[in-house]
Amino acid sequence: MTTPRHLAAPGRRAVLALPAIALARGALAQAGRTLELIVPYPPGGGNDIGARALAPLLERELGAPVVVLNRPGAGSQIGMAQVARARPDGLTIAYGLWPQTTTLYLDPARQAGFTRESFTPLALHVTDPGAIVVRADSPLRSLADMVAAAKARPDDFRMSDNGQLGHEHLASIRLQRLAGVSFNQVHFNGAGPALTALLGGQTEAAIFAVGTASAQMRQGAVRALAVLSPQESPFLPGVPTARAQGYDIVAGSTRAFVGPAGLPPDVQAQLAGALERAIRAPEHAERMRQLNIPITFQGPEGFAAYWAREEAELRPLIAELAREGRTQ
Repeated sequence: MTTPRHLAAPGRRAVLALPAIALARGALAQAGRTLELIVPYPPGGGNDIGARALAPLLERELGAPVVVLNRPGAGSQIGMAQVARARPDGLTIAYGLWPQTTTLYLDPARQAGFTRESFTPLALHVTDPGAIVVRADSPLRSLADMVAAAKARPDDFRMSDNGQLGHEHLASIRLQRLAGVSFNQVHFNGAGPALTALLGGQTEAAIFAVGTASAQMRQGAVRALAVLSPQESPFLPGVPTARAQGYDIVAGSTRAFVGPAGLPPDVQAQLAGALERAIRAPEHAERMRQLNIPITFQGPEGFAAYWAREEAELRPLIAELAREGRTQ
């Protein structure tokens, strides 16, 4: 990644060298520096849970405090924009969500203020398939039931998602197209508020990541109608895929770490290395297993390639939705 021209002055290079040294294991704490880990969603959702599960291990690898800060709003745009604007000193990173981050800047109406080039990729953490769920006391028992209910009440069946143009919203659009129905789509800023609305009866169905859905299923709060993965999820045994019910939909949330553009290569390498060691730690693998969240680690290069492919695939779809006025 090319360093911005304004960072090339000798004085600026000297300033940037200090955080690079400080990020060596143990030195960050000695320098009294704290890493801010921005979660661009409210507490309680999958991103928040994943970040807080990893933070103690990242602290151990860096030898310094890691503070998790929730910066929700505008479907993660506020928090991601904050990181894009941050100084490239290695002290501010984000735990973002894809495809949400990509669709934010591909949608011309959003004027996100950032692009893929605004960030430095650090590590892909997990890819969590989606699941379509209803309240446990809902009369709906399958996707066929849900489609029938939506056909009986066009534009009235209330489906919630975690943010406009996130994987949940895009999966809902695909389901509506395949089934020939139209939902009353309700957007929320994160899984926490979307779940509250579902449990409170303000919406009738929702799409969450399996990690979120399975936790609520264990508590008896929701019931899954379908999982949006190619095969049944080991974390939702007995729940059929959407494909098995006649709807070819595969979708999920990818959660990953980025810093602002312009991170010096040594700082990127140090952060990426600390993240990889924390993610691969046996205790973290066990914690993710307990949360029913699959680890699908990729380093900076693999994550960057994944992001570029996703952008290329989504660009024509978002342009089409924008022309239809469905990104507003």
